[in-house]
Amino acid sequence: MDVNLTSQNQAQNQKSDDIKLSHLIEIIWSYKLFIISFTFICSLATVIYAISKPNEYEAKGIYMPKGEDSAGSLSKLAGQFGGIASLAGVNLGGGGENKTEVAIELLTSRSFLQAFIERHKLTAPLIAAESWDEQANKLIYDSELYDAENDIWVREAPPGKQVEPTAWEAYEFLKKNIAIEYESKKGIVSISLTYYSPYLAAEWLELLVKDINYFWQQRTIDESERYIEVLSSKAQSTQLSELREIFFGLIAEKTKASLLAQVTKETMFETVAKVVVPEEKSAPSRALLCIVGFIFSGFFACVVSLFLGINKKREELYGN
Repeated sequence: MDVNLTSQNQAQNQKSDDIKLSHLIEIIWSYKLFIISFTFICSLATVIYAISKPNEYEAKGIYMPKGEDSAGSLSKLAGQFGGIASLAGVNLGGGGENKTEVAIELLTSRSFLQAFIERHKLTAPLIAAESWDEQANKLIYDSELYDAENDIWVREAPPGKQVEPTAWEAYEFLKKNIAIEYESKKGIVSISLTYYSPYLAAEWLELLVKDINYFWQQRTIDESERYIEVLSSKAQSTQLSELREIFFGLIAEKTKASLLAQVTKETMFETVAKVVVPEEKSAPSRALLCIVGFIFSGFFACVVSLFLGINKKREELYGN
């Protein structure tokens, strides 16, 4: 009896395998109308979506970081006399700080970008703009969010927010459009900014680098002045001529760093390749979107057809 049941189960399993292997083409063919219709509808939706996506343009600049070079002499002196200076109560700082990486982190930080957005009034272009009118060379805003003619926000305030958005909300819109690549071996930093308008993308990128250089300029000048003040006080109070000589040497280096920061505008990032207004879009790739949509929808329709067809065959064979 058990042998007969085992044989029947084996026969049923064999029939099931035969269904899966030999009837695939037949099943797909029987569902051809569904597959064609589903693929066509999904492909058409993908085409409409691809056409509706606005063009985006990427402006790019190449820069040489100057953070390490400007502090080279001071780092050498700090390495030589830092121990002696620390005994006198002066901290010269470590020589291993990678100022380029610090500047890159600062460039995408919330505090810096929010101040950048507020300074240049970019909240509306970042949050409310939806495309760019190439003929008129102006942004097109979402009328449900912002009234460009009257410069008034008309959006429905999100929970916990006000009708007029702040730089806090605009920060994420700007950050995701900034890309930075640092090649430490070559000593090159590539910064790119993507936006609907090629002119604004190039303009904002230049402003961004200009602002970070200005920030670093003021930081260098303020830091140098604080060091000079402390070192001058220590030099006057110390009785050791050798230590006084070290302090005067450090004061000279800090004075040099302060003067260099005041006379150059590119304190942190020196321009190697200027920003050029892009003439061709960088995104979206509409052809790729349409191809992917066609392949995925066709594959999904085939999988659904096979699933339905195999279940139907099983019901026909074993339903009774």
